[in-house]
Parts: sequence; structure tokens; C-alpha cells
Amino acid sequence: MRTRKAAALAAAVALIAAGCGSKGEKQSGGDSSTLTIGASMSLTGSLAREGGLTKEGYELCKKAVNAKGGVAAGGRHLKLDIKYQDDTSKPDTAAQIVDQFNDKGVKLILGPYGSATTEAAAAVIERNGQVMADSSGADDKIFQKGYRRTFAALSPAHSYAASMVQAIAELARPKPRTMAFLSADDGFSKTVAQSGADQARKLGFTVVATEYFPSGTSDVSAALTKIKPMRPDVVVGSVHVAEGIAIIKQAKELGVRPSGGFAETVAPPTPDFAKSLGADAENVLGSTQWTEKTAGKDKWIGTAADYATQFAAMFGGRAPEYHGAEATAACIALVDAVEKAGSTDPGKVRDALAALDEPTFFGPLKFTPEGQNLTKTMQVVQVRKGKPVTVWPKEAAEAPLIWPGTGNRS
Repeated sequence: MRTRKAAALAAAVALIAAGCGSKGEKQSGGDSSTLTIGASMSLTGSLAREGGLTKEGYELCKKAVNAKGGVAAGGRHLKLDIKYQDDTSKPDTAAQIVDQFNDKGVKLILGPYGSATTEAAAAVIERNGQVMADSSGADDKIFQKGYRRTFAALSPAHSYAASMVQAIAELARPKPRTMAFLSADDGFSKTVAQSGADQARKLGFTVVATEYFPSGTSDVSAALTKIKPMRPDVVVGSVHVAEGIAIIKQAKELGVRPSGGFAETVAPPTPDFAKSLGADAENVLGSTQWTEKTAGKDKWIGTAADYATQFAAMFGGRAPEYHGAEATAACIALVDAVEKAGSTDPGKVRDALAALDEPTFFGPLKFTPEGQNLTKTMQVVQVRKGKPVTVWPKEAAEAPLIWPGTGNRS
């Protein structure tokens, strides 16, 4: 009797361990033929728009992987499933959600939208022994904390504004002399603005101001009023979508008209930017992680052009932009790591991610020991007739830079 009880107890422990993914063969919320990945996502709150775009990218990845037979691991093909929980755009909530996934045995995580939420999640990932493929947490500070379980598919924050400054230095004629930086006060945006200003000074521009405003605000008039008398040739915004739209709208209202034009992170490549601003979006510069001309190919998606076709078919004919593409790339990184590890054990998947060196539709995926992807470059686009057109680097350019940009219409 005691022997039978002991055997039953051992079997129960084994089943619990399998369900918790300790052997990497079964995730919670699914059977042994399903690979379940968790994702904290900004589905509501100040970053809901970007969070929705990120979720679309994850969903496209799931569809593409399952259409190709699923994830090969341990001699089986596992159906990919992604479980989402709304973090309401709050870092503390994102951290709690990742912890809850861990309690349910979900050890493999796709990153939330944004650097603040990703940074909060990364600390929990490290503590729990989970592993995270980061799609949009670009702040360099995340990767200066000694973490070894978070891997970012995207280029780091320091290149966002710096890439636009570099493009202006190389292409803008007549060359502008002065720049003003406007930035949200979150960590990511500050890093972007500071790196951009540093690059501007290195290239011989005079930075006349760096002004901050509350992250998520719809009123940037105070910052614009401060820079107006300085008459900068270029205004560079380190922003998210809503803030970027607000800068262009309120600059027009306040008569802030840089002689060269406006350049902004994040916002210009998104469809909401031109839709909200109409003609005032014309010729605004933006930095982007990806375009439909990006070089590279992988077995799940194919090329960047293939991605555009698949995205349009899945989402009502809409053209993709980089938030969705970087999310799909992060998902591919995690899937490729599972296949290379031959297991869903988080330790083995972590090691496979650390060693990953793969071309994809998004560009190369290869990580530093800290988890950053330094192998791909940002691209710079200019809004033309409501669409982002690549103007830099030269080898990827679809059209020459129009300069001076029209900026705001009077």
C-alpha cells in the first residue's frame, strides 16, 4: 500500500513538473502538442495603440509558424499558442503579469510594448529563470543591469534619433546649423534624446535646447513655447505616437516653424500619423526599425515584401509598419531558439538565443552578451503623400530627401 502511494505521489509530481514546463515539454494552458508563450501587452492605457500593433505582429508570427507545421522540438511539432494579459500600459502591472505566467508554468515570454514595461518585466524574468524575446524595449539601460535572459530583436534606443541626425548631416542641403530636441520624460525617450543630441554635437550642429514634457501627454505647448524664440533649423522629437502627433499639431498652432523641418521617432512610420495630421505630416522625417525594402529572408515569413503581403492579407489590406514587424521578429527569435535547443526548457532556450545568428525578413538577429541586437541599422523615412518613404541609408533609399521639409503649413 505504501509502495502504491509512493508511486502515485511520484507520478503526480512528475505531471505537475511537466505542466509547469520544468522539463520544457509542456506549458500551462495547453497539452503536450502545444507550445504556450505568454505576453504582457498594452491593450489599454496610454500605449494601447502601439500595444495593438505589437499584438498584431505576434499574431502574424503565430499564424505563419503554425501554417508551416508548428515548432519542431524534442522530435515533435508543437502548435504555437500565445496568451495575452493586458498590462494597461503600466510597468508594475507588466511585472505582475510575467510573475503570474511563471506561477502557471509559462516560462517563455514575448515582451510587452515599450521600454518601461519591458524593463520591469526583465527584472522578473531574471529572478524567475524565465526567458524573454523583447520586441520593443529598446532603452539601453535595460541591458546595463547584468540581465542574461532578455534578448531584444530591435536596434537599441541610442540609434533612434541619432540615425535621423546622421541622415540630415549627410543629405540635407543647405545643411542646417541648429537643432532643438523635444522629449517625453520616460527613460526610453530620454535616452533617445540624449543620444541624438550627442550625435548632433559630434557632427557639428548646435543644440539650442533639450526640453522635456510628461510622457503620454497631449499638451506639449510649454516645451514648444520655450524653443520658439530660439528659431531652430530642425526640431527633433523623441516621442511615441500620440506625443508626436501633438508636437506637429501644436507647433502649427503656436507658429513654431523650423526652417528645415521636423524629425520624430516612432510616430511618422505609423498609419495614425498621416491619418491624424493630413498635409501637415508631409515631409516629416522619422526613424524606423524596418521597411518593406529591408534585406533578409527566413523560413517562416520569407522576405520583407512577403511580410507585407501576409500582413495585408491578415489585416484588411493595411500596410505593415515597424511595430508589427519587430514583434514578429522577436517571436521568430524565440521560435528559432526553441528549435535549435530541441526543447522548451528555459535554460536551453536562453542558451540558444544567446548563440542565435540568423537572417530574417526583419534583418539579422544576433545578440550581444547583454542581449542587444547591434547587427541591424535603423532606417530613416520621410512622409510623402501620407506614406513613409525610405531616404536613408543611401543603399536602402527609395527616393532622395526633400529638403527643406515643408514642416507645418501656415
